Amino acid sequence: MSIDAQGALKRFSGAVIRPVLFLAVAGILLALSVILKMAVMPAPVVMLGTMLYTCVNSGVVGNLGLLFCIGLTCGFANKKKGDAAVIAAATFLVFLYANNTWLTANNMLIHADSLYGTGQGMVLGVQVVDTGVFMGIILGCLNGWIFNKLCDVKFPQVVSAYDGTKFVFFVTIMVAGVLGVAMCYIWPVVNSWISALQGFMRAAGYGGVFVYAFLNKLLIPTGMHHLLWMPFMYSSVGGTLNVGGQTVAGSYNIFMAELGDVAHISAMDESIRFSMLGFGKWFGTIGSVLAFISVAKPEHRAQVRSMLIPAALVAILAGVTEPFDFMYLWASPILYVVNSALDGIFQCILYAFGWRALLTGLIETIPGLIALPARLSHWYVVIPVGIVATFVWFVVFRFLILKLNLDTPGRELLEGESEDESEAGAVRIAAAESKATGTDAVADDAIESVIEGLGGPENIKKVMNCFTRLRVDVYDMSKIDDEKINKLKNTGIIKGKSNVQIAVGMRVEEICEEVNKVLGRED
Repeated sequence: MSIDAQGALKRFSGAVIRPVLFLAVAGILLALSVILKMAVMPAPVVMLGTMLYTCVNSGVVGNLGLLFCIGLTCGFANKKKGDAAVIAAATFLVFLYANNTWLTANNMLIHADSLYGTGQGMVLGVQVVDTGVFMGIILGCLNGWIFNKLCDVKFPQVVSAYDGTKFVFFVTIMVAGVLGVAMCYIWPVVNSWISALQGFMRAAGYGGVFVYAFLNKLLIPTGMHHLLWMPFMYSSVGGTLNVGGQTVAGSYNIFMAELGDVAHISAMDESIRFSMLGFGKWFGTIGSVLAFISVAKPEHRAQVRSMLIPAALVAILAGVTEPFDFMYLWASPILYVVNSALDGIFQCILYAFGWRALLTGLIETIPGLIALPARLSHWYVVIPVGIVATFVWFVVFRFLILKLNLDTPGRELLEGESEDESEAGAVRIAAAESKATGTDAVADDAIESVIEGLGGPENIKKVMNCFTRLRVDVYDMSKIDDEKINKLKNTGIIKGKSNVQIAVGMRVEEICEEVNKVLGRED
């Protein structure tokens, strides 16, 4: 049986996005807690802020491995997700204690007073090899695969109480125990590779920033950009730092830890360069939207504005740019690559000018900027750099659209087209606008049409979602009917070897739940 590697990676991206979505909320709470802790606040407010910061930072951000293990296990599980969650938590704990027991028995434990930089750390009060978030990811993927393979296993009636998910529990805790021992020897080698990668990224300087930002944007249509930014944001790949006596790994985690220790920090850690992915979402979106409006036919500009401006607000506020990313790609691959390159270039420029703060969607970014002193964040540099970036994006996009005669919204009457061709183009654009804007309501018949367009319930293996896309594994790709799927308003259908992604926007979680409800797969 062949392995659909691309499909597996897309399923991973869909599963991993669930815990990541909650981390955005955790980030806002941390920023709020830092504001409450400021010296100008009354003592009761400071106490509340301190409690909130400790609870979220230590309880959530400090235990990402456990959260990713549970999130991935449940994300991959096709059914009985409650049982999957129990199994995930148990396997994570078994791994910790197996690892600690082996390290202790073989005199491999490092003195607990000086763990920083040693490759060992404390997780849930247990000293283990410091795998960071990676062990949660590895266990989550293994748990999900084993769960789906064995959850329907049936034993003879006399021992039937131990079949199904109970048998999965037995197998997964055995696997976790073996991994706990194996990682005592494997992880030090992996850790040396991680250190080498960090060294390369540091040595690459601004070139490393460009490549990281460029690839993050370029990989969006494949849905695999999560595989690039997530390790840098949440693991030691993005750097490690001792903050307030605690070892913190990952760009996002370091920023949040420093946010809670601003009184003792003279400069933000350089790992912040891996957390500036929102710059193009703000100013690149504004520049490209202005370019699209300016090149649209005068009679269509009002319609183009009504289509693009709401989507631009979502991109700026929430950091979701996929409707635009696909629009660029469909207009011309050149336009898409240039957009990715501009994103990389301006992230380098922003970093060179001194920006040192988390930069994602505006909603998540603003609380951090309020809590972080200007002497550390240098927030003011984003204004002049952003103005220049908006102008450059506008000029470059306008030039490419006109030079390449691209079929962007509102430009259906192209040079050399006949009126008949123009009419067909108008129908095409109107259809795209209908899919992109549409009404907020998700009609039952639209859900039914999507299921029919995917080949019917019997052709659908699994339905899940990421930030904006419905991700569906199917048995037979030849049964996919785009016309039926398009009865649900969307901005694109992306097909793999045995999977389909439908870009439906911010209501994707609701749509995913509705599809699974109709399919009878709510558990």
